[in-house]
Amino acid sequence: MASRTKPGFFARLALTSSKNPVSKDSDALRIGILGAANIGPNALINPAKRNRSIVVVSVAARDEKKAKDYAAKHGIPTTHPSYDALINDPNIDCIYNPLPNGLHYEWTKKALEAGKHVLLEKPAASNAAQTKLLFDLAKQKNLVLLEAFHYRFHPAAIQFRQTLQKHIAEGHPLKQVKSMMSFPAIFPPADIRFNFKLAGGTLMDCGCYTVNSIRYFSGLEVASVEKAVPKIISDNIDGRMEATLNLTSGAKAELTVSLSNPWFSVKTYRELIPYFTAETDDKIFTFGIFLMPSLYHYVTVKDKATGKTEDLPRLYDDGYTTYYYQLEAFVKAVKNGGKDTESIAGWVTGEDSVANMTAIDAIYQKAGMDIRQ
Repeated sequence: MASRTKPGFFARLALTSSKNPVSKDSDALRIGILGAANIGPNALINPAKRNRSIVVVSVAARDEKKAKDYAAKHGIPTTHPSYDALINDPNIDCIYNPLPNGLHYEWTKKALEAGKHVLLEKPAASNAAQTKLLFDLAKQKNLVLLEAFHYRFHPAAIQFRQTLQKHIAEGHPLKQVKSMMSFPAIFPPADIRFNFKLAGGTLMDCGCYTVNSIRYFSGLEVASVEKAVPKIISDNIDGRMEATLNLTSGAKAELTVSLSNPWFSVKTYRELIPYFTAETDDKIFTFGIFLMPSLYHYVTVKDKATGKTEDLPRLYDDGYTTYYYQLEAFVKAVKNGGKDTESIAGWVTGEDSVANMTAIDAIYQKAGMDIRQ
């Protein structure tokens, strides 16, 4: 049985590094990275070194020197002089796309057209229409395209969803859910996260996780947006968004997301821990730090009648990161020809990705803002 309390924190932290790589299978998938992205080591490079069935073989960047420096630093054997060269290399099976949001559609489309499977950083594209086109193309070409909502693949997230869904199925209707993820103003105004031309905005950044968590854990879709209140920090760019959503069952959902909270504010630190709560007729379920459960998380169930709160055991399984479990799922799907992905716990389907972007578009429209292009 998987341990619920071990490995310990420092053992789990050690598993985020690239030390002690495993030997590779002779038929290991070969994946290339578009861009020398800061997220690359945590999201792909280090997890790949611990997976026998995939190897990072190349990286391309707009600046070839930057690509070479990145490859040298992270032990990537080759580089390509351009994104096109990487995508069209017949020796590469898969592409990882962590480019800025506004470049997701263009380069994922090119990768799919070149016959490559794609692990795509969230959000999948700039809007729902683009997202649907990408997944329609992937289906047409029989390729795996996965939007990287990594938290969903961790055993703790899977268990939390199963626990909540079981309780609902036993006759306890969902009344309300909340998802929150807020941070101090750690990024400068010129950061790409706040560039409308690159499909920026806080809702597009960490906010897409809050929308996804509402939909994933509740098992419901967004029927309409009742209210959306943005904090505008530049033209059509939200530094903060608060929204109330109507779900398909009639339940309400509230989300709060911010990348512009003031550093010296009690409210900032009250909002700092990403959490999700679900209230049924009789209980309140809370999943704390749902985005990074591999480092630490907590799950509580409060009985509304008695006021008593039960702390459920934490689940770390083998101690690997959310990104490791995500990569494991991606490799499995590719190796299986994209078949039977519904059996992979946490899998993000094309319909799921389109629904997520549809909700984000609707929130922006309700807030009186333009959807990203």
